[in-house]
Amino acid sequence: MMRAHGMRGHGQRPDHDAPLTPKSRHFLRRLTFATGGGMFIDGFVFATFAAAMAGKAHEALGVTGFWDQAISASVLIGTFFGGLVLGYITDRIGRRPMFTFDLILFSTCALLLFFVTAAWQVFVLGVLMGLAVGADYSIGSPLLGEFSQSKNRGHFLGLLEINWNVGYVVAYLIGYLINTYEPTWWRVILGCSIVPALISLVVRHGLPESPRWLVSKGREQEAVDIYTEELDLRSPGDLLEETVEDTDYRVLFSAEYIRRTLFASLSWSAIVMPYFALTFFGPTILRSLGLGDQSLLGALLGTLTALVGALLSWRLIDRVGRRAMIIPPMFICGFFLLLAAAYQQLPTAIGVLAYFGYLFSYGVMSITTGIYPEEVFPSSVRASGVGFSSSVSRIAAAIGTFGLPWVNDTFGTPVVLIILGIVSVLGGVMCVAWAPETSGLALTETSHRTDPHAYKRSAKVPASA
Repeated sequence: MMRAHGMRGHGQRPDHDAPLTPKSRHFLRRLTFATGGGMFIDGFVFATFAAAMAGKAHEALGVTGFWDQAISASVLIGTFFGGLVLGYITDRIGRRPMFTFDLILFSTCALLLFFVTAAWQVFVLGVLMGLAVGADYSIGSPLLGEFSQSKNRGHFLGLLEINWNVGYVVAYLIGYLINTYEPTWWRVILGCSIVPALISLVVRHGLPESPRWLVSKGREQEAVDIYTEELDLRSPGDLLEETVEDTDYRVLFSAEYIRRTLFASLSWSAIVMPYFALTFFGPTILRSLGLGDQSLLGALLGTLTALVGALLSWRLIDRVGRRAMIIPPMFICGFFLLLAAAYQQLPTAIGVLAYFGYLFSYGVMSITTGIYPEEVFPSSVRASGVGFSSSVSRIAAAIGTFGLPWVNDTFGTPVVLIILGIVSVLGGVMCVAWAPETSGLALTETSHRTDPHAYKRSAKVPASA
């Protein structure tokens, strides 16, 4: 049940966007590093599974076609349930306790990966690690967004998505080097994600609870004390404009929020479904495009290309707005995928360039998956909304990774690329209709209850745009 807050309208919001002090800057950097560790781990573990299965692990564990597909989707399956269930629990009991639990679970599973002897064990551990990853999606980015200033919220949240790409690149590089020079060390590829997990666990020790979550539960003074102390502010800004509201999953599907829930879920799905499918089976796709023996190296270069696109978007997201970073790249991705589908009638170089052009455009729009979901849901169900959106996106990604081999074997690579290109184009059409402009707005403005027909596509554009 929502109750109107009794302390609205203090006129203190500008102080929240005051220049950061050394103390507040240090806190936000630490919080970004701590939350970014979870995103790094997500990209890292996904790539380690892909790299290990591309090497000797496949033979050593007796991986059949079924288990190959199951393992490829295991982390995604776990992420689905982690985001869906643990996101709701996070909204019920708070960000802080779950912030530690999920990494303990992940680290334990990563350690056990050093001792696997069968494909089913990798699958089970992958699902459990995915549970932790899904929980972290629902905890980390909402927590960082709830502390960030409106003028640079995209900057900090965008760093989380960059960390995902960095984690993927680092893990893929480790896998590439081990598969090339020490192929019998496949267990190291599978289990090395324990290192970033333990580092993140240490950094997270002592971090405070989200003040916005505290206000939504009626714990005002505790929230104000944390907010002003950690951010070194004279006043709490729009913090006290948060509404006191019970956590209720049904809010996500109410008339006021259903469009936001659909937008956050489906746009995220349209972004990651083609990417997960193509990168997990990148070497196979590149061989089909004619890259031959250099396909594994080409897949590694592809992850770097996506990272470059993400870095560019990160620099621009708060200056030019969210819509500019999701709508054009979505259509460009569709164009490049459909162009790559005609590779049999084109020179090899054109097909390969189209593949890399897609990855660059993906990198640009990937930043928005860590920003939009955190901005369009209220604090009482923010973790639930982010968790639900990430879960839906993981269904789409799992369909891509699990279904792509069959489609590729049955109908050929061009059909795969056409399907994924259509997904991107449809995602672009939906974003034109539903993507809001949230740049420069306080969270209480981007997430307030409103009539769905008044949910504007462009609420405010940054002054520097």
